[in-house]
Amino acid sequence: MNEDKMIETLKQEYLGMRFVVEFEKLVLNGIAKGLTISEKMNFVDWNDACDWARKVTASATVPFVILEMRNPATGEQETF
Repeated sequence: MNEDKMIETLKQEYLGMRFVVEFEKLVLNGIAKGLTISEKMNFVDWNDACDWARKVTASATVPFVILEMRNPATGEQETF
């Protein structure tokens, strides 16, 4: 099992973070610089997910920004 899968399993099974969002992130440096990547991640709720996305996007030390986040259950969408 890879590390990403292990972390998501830990978040779901032990921390109760079963709310899944889909998001697009733009990589800012490194070998993937300029690529937009789609991912899914677990959170407590929609507000928690949006809070994380805002903080990541505003951080000068994170090598990517969140462009858009979607709630697959409701279709709700947020851009950053």
